[in-house]
Amino acid sequence: MRTIFNKRIGCIVLLALATIGLHACSGDSSSSSSSRPYNVWQNPYMSPNPGNNIHNDSYLSDSYNFAGPSKQGQATVSLIEVVSYKDPATGQSKTITLGECASIAFDADGNIQTVCAGLPAGPNTTSTTRYVVTLDRNTLGLLAIFSFEKLVSSDQSGVDFGGAGYFYQDNQYRMVVALPDGTIQVLLRVKSTAGGIDSYVSNATYNITGTGGAVTVPNSSLYAVVPDKLGNIWFTTAQGVVGTVTTAGKISWLNLNSASSNPGTSGLEKIANSHSIDQGDTTDGASGVYILSTYNVYRFGASSNGTPSIVWKAAYDRGAGVKSGQVSWGSGSSPTIFNMNNRRFVTIADNAQYMNVNVYRAEATLGEGEQRLFAQVAPFGQNALVSDENSLIVAANADGSSIDIYAENNYGNDTSLSTFGSNVTQPGFARMNLTPSGVFTVASVNNTIRVPSIVSKVSLVSNIIYTYNKTEEGWYITGLDATDLNKVIFTNKTSDGQLRYNNYYSGLSLSADGTIWLGTIFGLLKVTIN
Repeated sequence: MRTIFNKRIGCIVLLALATIGLHACSGDSSSSSSSRPYNVWQNPYMSPNPGNNIHNDSYLSDSYNFAGPSKQGQATVSLIEVVSYKDPATGQSKTITLGECASIAFDADGNIQTVCAGLPAGPNTTSTTRYVVTLDRNTLGLLAIFSFEKLVSSDQSGVDFGGAGYFYQDNQYRMVVALPDGTIQVLLRVKSTAGGIDSYVSNATYNITGTGGAVTVPNSSLYAVVPDKLGNIWFTTAQGVVGTVTTAGKISWLNLNSASSNPGTSGLEKIANSHSIDQGDTTDGASGVYILSTYNVYRFGASSNGTPSIVWKAAYDRGAGVKSGQVSWGSGSSPTIFNMNNRRFVTIADNAQYMNVNVYRAEATLGEGEQRLFAQVAPFGQNALVSDENSLIVAANADGSSIDIYAENNYGNDTSLSTFGSNVTQPGFARMNLTPSGVFTVASVNNTIRVPSIVSKVSLVSNIIYTYNKTEEGWYITGLDATDLNKVIFTNKTSDGQLRYNNYYSGLSLSADGTIWLGTIFGLLKVTIN
């Protein structure tokens, strides 16, 4: 089922949004800054940036090196939730509800490759069927499918980023997915044997935490997978295991909660985010792998045989408990890497009472007198009603002399009903500016826009932040000037407060033709603005 409708929003309607701080009626409909430098490393074992995982690249920059929509216009909204198809193996006719397609990548033809969460068959079911799918970028028609089962826990909150949520697309456009059965699967799209749509076959299977798998820590569940520059697949588990799979299939791992492999551990460290990977400190050296636990931010490295080890770690303020809008105790960030003044840094948001954004020097070895924590600032000041469950957006300024870091406020997004109808979350979207000398300032704050949980993105060419915000009137696709966040370039209503339009922790993505994509609770939303 695809619902398509058009909406033209003129200034008369937009002026009504003045009470929530969204103004898009100025004569200048373009952004206020020229194109920014794109200084993001291309991981050789991933498909081309910026379309290979939920955060665009292995830096997790959430940035695009092409333009997105840059003026107010007519929006066409398409929503795909239910699909009918012939099973590629049997030819049997089937109809399914995709469920939330939270993370997407773009294949060589620009089509969507994603993992969709499905829906439980009923209140007493013990598992739900999830789907790896390819969708046509123009028609949203189903092109390929692979299904797998995930157990439904009796205490599950409904938010589960692990396993298939943090997949990546490799340099052959294969889907590399950590499945609930404890295996990492490298899935290749192939022609149907029954004359229906295409299917996926496993080019490689690595048993990590499944029965007889390499990892022996009890109750370990696979979380995220990202490759390094040598082709090692780095994996994590929610219970604090970090490991690698070499190109030869050798599996190595260490336990963050083991005093022998991680001296000084609390014994309670968990992992609830993805990890970022860079090119390393030298051309022939190992990649830096940045992993955030619920206590520390780490850099890992791998030996020549793939064995992982801790290069450095830094504790951060994990706060007094799980904040509203977050799914774990500690930071809600996946670490973001960036380059500035020929050095690399990694940044996260902490979980302090008044949330800070922390920037760390990434190198293995620091210079004399240097500290690992390079800079820190509280983007929303002395406001305790702030949390950020998303990776921070990073973009170099147009002159390349400093870095902008963006954080959103997700406080109040506790269940899918937190934004139902006229319900809204706490407001806030902030830009911080960091100089090579370590001066870290809050440069622009929009204290009216409410962004419950979307993984927002920036176009470096358009100089626009693309986000999905909720007002008492409904859901909106909105473009904010990336220099002055209080200047709204465009805002288009997708619906009223219906549950089906809630993104609920999914990511937003741009394709090269300017189309905006995001997961919704029952499927995938496509928005074009002309």
